[in-house]
Amino acid sequence: MPSPARRVALPALACIIAIGAVDAFVPTAMTRLPGRTAAVSATPSLRASRFHEAQQRKVGVRMLFFDDNKKDEVPIPNIPTFFPPAERIVAVGDVHGDVEALRGCLKIAKLIDDDDNWIGGKTHFVQIGDILDRGDEEKDCIDVLLGLQEQAREAGGNVTVLLGNHEIMNVELDFRYVTPGAWDMWGEQPTGTMLMRMKERLKMMGYPEYMRSRINAFKPGGHIAKQLATMQVAVQIGDTVLVHGGLRRKHVEYGIDKLNGVTSRWLSDGAGLADKPDIIDETDSPVWARLYSVPSPTKDSKEELQSVLETLNAQRMIVGHTPQLRGINSAVTEDGYEVWRCDTGMSRGMMSGPLECIEILQDGTIHILTKKGIVPASLRSPEAVGEVVDVCDLDSEICTPALEETQDLMLSEKPTSDEQKYQPYASIDMIDMAEQEEITQEMIKLRSVDDKTLPTRPRLQKLVETMIADAVSRDDRSLTKKKIRECLTKIVGRDMVAENRPFIYETVDVIVARYLEQAEEESVQESSVRR
Repeated sequence: MPSPARRVALPALACIIAIGAVDAFVPTAMTRLPGRTAAVSATPSLRASRFHEAQQRKVGVRMLFFDDNKKDEVPIPNIPTFFPPAERIVAVGDVHGDVEALRGCLKIAKLIDDDDNWIGGKTHFVQIGDILDRGDEEKDCIDVLLGLQEQAREAGGNVTVLLGNHEIMNVELDFRYVTPGAWDMWGEQPTGTMLMRMKERLKMMGYPEYMRSRINAFKPGGHIAKQLATMQVAVQIGDTVLVHGGLRRKHVEYGIDKLNGVTSRWLSDGAGLADKPDIIDETDSPVWARLYSVPSPTKDSKEELQSVLETLNAQRMIVGHTPQLRGINSAVTEDGYEVWRCDTGMSRGMMSGPLECIEILQDGTIHILTKKGIVPASLRSPEAVGEVVDVCDLDSEICTPALEETQDLMLSEKPTSDEQKYQPYASIDMIDMAEQEEITQEMIKLRSVDDKTLPTRPRLQKLVETMIADAVSRDDRSLTKKKIRECLTKIVGRDMVAENRPFIYETVDVIVARYLEQAEEESVQESSVRR
């Protein structure tokens, strides 16, 4: 007879593996959240039937953790990253679902006419990310920008759209900032069997059905995610670097062309073969960093800015992400390297800030284009602008917190229904403290068994075995390869994990297969006894 502990623990594996690999899409950020547990808990119980047929359990091994060893085989697309100097660069910051603000800026810069036709000639226009959220007209913004790309190319110009943190958030199904009118405009609805399976998945994952259209569009491989996959994280045009949050040394060392490629691969892949890149997943990633956009960057930040620009042979960086109370302005290093902060909070869903663009001419002359006219760069220098209060300190709703930052915010009241108090992705703000403590205890246990005297692979194998055994004993239904990798990174460091990733995943597969074989043997023994 199976032990009582095993009777409880093994369904934790079996319940998860019963979900197909494609069907079991769960955003990265949900792997530690109540929604992930809910997804498993809603799966029909397998305990009464003793895991059904043994063959189903064997097939499920890869369904539990996906076939991550294939990820490295997915080709990285070549995304345009480095552009030659342009006669004129115009950049616009965050528009957040306000198409009239976007059109207003394009007209101020004399880039479009009243019918949204390109009249900008050879101008290279860049929208610096955060098209999505906080406004109902997100789809209109995307359509306007993508519609201008071909027209601009035919005229000898260019239109580049960058990814912001809100684009990445929506692909991860983080819908905290979606407005009520922005759910049903995304088209290409699933039908038939696919629709029924999607409804079931939404129910299991805790999402109400009205989100179906948006989820289908934005999940990796969805038709809007594929449009986002054509957008870059960062680009360089001549001696000007443009990125939503900011580039740090580690991003340049990684390679911004590679950064664009691996992000595009993740966005366009609907088969679960490409992970979200770790370098985009960090709180100081290029789409989240704020070190250059606070009112007065620190000395260390300015030194890092200068180092990044020197490495890229660039003179300036253009960023958005953090609203500026006094419009577009700059910070300058001791040697004259610049960062221009271009998020004016112009969206009606933000601060209804001023409609402004930055213009960089080929000779390095910079202007701020406003509704009242052209403002020379000297009037937006640190000396001219003076000390400014950090807008993020004034209103926490203005500056979107990264998920890791949000996890410390505990809400005591949970939504009572989809129609009444439901807040999209509110569960991120509702992580139970007991779960946080449990994770802490996991790490303490791992550190206690970590033997640094062992060779690398035996050391990693021991840690993986401990994690899986602990998850089985606790009936933990949320363990994934990604979570195992993250835990190992905290114990042994990122380099060792990166160098041994295929070995780690192979070890996981072997150990899980062993548990399933044991379950099968016990099931057969119990069946024989009953006969």
